[in-house]
Amino acid sequence: MIIYDLLCRQGHEFEGWFDDARDYEEQHREGILKCPACGSSEVRKVPSASHLSLKEKGEGRGQGRRHREGLLKRLYDHLEKNYEDVGDRFVEEARKMHYGESERRNIRGAASWGEYRALREEGIDAAPLPLPVLSKEKLN
Repeated sequence: MIIYDLLCRQGHEFEGWFDDARDYEEQHREGILKCPACGSSEVRKVPSASHLSLKEKGEGRGQGRRHREGLLKRLYDHLEKNYEDVGDRFVEEARKMHYGESERRNIRGAASWGEYRALREEGIDAAPLPLPVLSKEKLN
């Protein structure tokens, strides 16, 4: 099983699940693939985060992991410094800003996968991130 991120001509993003790469190519060539939002069969694969390699040439397994952890740490530091933590009110606050009921600002918080999907379907940009790795000192 292989999953590709797909994009139609109208700009709708969606996932396609295929037995293998050949299955995707076959469905694409035959025009079977259609956008679930608009029905367009003009569809193409787009890069996804799960397919991007952060490993530099010559890096060993440990070096690549440390590099990714360093990138994630910088990302979380940036989010902590520049985004308001609204916790469990994330979905509510995102909707209020989107519909003009509150001032637009950078926020972060918690939501379920279903809530993220619902926000995206409403046209609200929201992205889930993996939880940061906490040091053993912070766990105690």
